[in-house]
Amino acid sequence: MLARVAGEVLSRFYEAEHRSHGVSIQTHVTVECIESSGGRVSGVRLSSGDVMPCDVVIVGIGIVPSVQALIAAGARGSKGVDVDESCRTSLPDVFAIGDCAAHCSRFAAGARVRLESVQNASDQATVVAKVIAGGAGTYDSVPWFWSNQYDLRLQTVGLSIGHDQALLRGSVDQRSFSVIYTKAGKVIALDCVNCAKDYIQGGRALVVGGVAATADRLTDSSIALKDLASV
Repeated sequence: MLARVAGEVLSRFYEAEHRSHGVSIQTHVTVECIESSGGRVSGVRLSSGDVMPCDVVIVGIGIVPSVQALIAAGARGSKGVDVDESCRTSLPDVFAIGDCAAHCSRFAAGARVRLESVQNASDQATVVAKVIAGGAGTYDSVPWFWSNQYDLRLQTVGLSIGHDQALLRGSVDQRSFSVIYTKAGKVIALDCVNCAKDYIQGGRALVVGGVAATADRLTDSSIALKDLASV
């Protein structure tokens, strides 16, 4: 679960939480077909032959950026449309923002990424508006996300892409913890579960500043992250 966006600690935690709420999670299975009865969905048949009875099917397969028209017109891009630091495409006077805009991010070590989030689209729109109005605008916002599931609030800052270490701070058993991702000793992202203090007081600053700190200090809950960020 969440393999594309989270480390193993967070993945296992949310899997256990959903199972504890009666959710049946099937992995490594293939859907053969959706069955119906009387013109309505009645179940999902798996390749194993098992049928999961249901009344509603939600198919979540991700998104494919709708940029074919731009690419056909000559804009650069593949999995999205490439934009520069001002969200310009390679076509004159054409900008792109949001899920479809592939931009180079310093929070991904300079790699070109697409961010599927409301805040990203809003921040990029602000930059484009400034540029169109004749001002200067550069998109360099720190990525951040949130998700409420049951009584759990997940707050994420930064991108864990390419991390070489995932450090646990707090207690998984008490359902209040943070996973701190580092690369070459520097903090690049945090996942905070019911731990707003880590997220608000220091977590963001650690990511923006690319702060280097030892594992024992990052995982020591008696040390405020804001104190590490100010070092």
